[in-house]
Amino acid sequence: MSPSVKIVPLAAVLLGACATPSPGGWSHAAPDLGAVNGGIAWVKNDGYLVRSAVWSDVRVAAGDRGGPPSRIFTRQPDGTWTGGTKENQTLELVAEGGRLTGPQVNVSLTRVEGGFRLSGLWLGENVELVVDGKGARSQGDGFVRDPSGAYGSTDVPELAVFLVGDAARLEDPPWPQFALGALSAGWGVRLGIARIVH
Repeated sequence: MSPSVKIVPLAAVLLGACATPSPGGWSHAAPDLGAVNGGIAWVKNDGYLVRSAVWSDVRVAAGDRGGPPSRIFTRQPDGTWTGGTKENQTLELVAEGGRLTGPQVNVSLTRVEGGFRLSGLWLGENVELVVDGKGARSQGDGFVRDPSGAYGSTDVPELAVFLVGDAARLEDPPWPQFALGALSAGWGVRLGIARIVH
């Protein structure tokens, strides 16, 4: 099967993920991201999916609603992750231990109480993301975790982030899939999603 054929199910998941809101706002239920190991979805309180990232053991895809994935990474037999971006860059990334490195990429995963921290450099942009059972912080933007597990933005009140499947394993996030998904979709990257949602 060619790599482009394998991408189709992930692209369909990116375009089809959506949360159904209750009459009062949040559905407090993670959107269905399909048959993938894990995913992250940015959803407005009217149920509109803004952006998502999904992954399997060997593929990560992320993008905005209404378009094809803007970034796709595939694990190679030698363990490296290669992929392209909407800027037509081809990247080769190495994930060793808690570090992800490559051209203009040097991201570290550090454990914190009840979660983890991603920090470093992603495609030339500063990275700072802390996620735990109480909330998250992305480049200073705050998120509070509600009882359902949704991370509601304190800076953009109509926006919440949902961690689906393996993404919810805060003390042992899938590595490097979680990092590739979050950073490809802009969570933790300077000028990330919370700053560009209108």
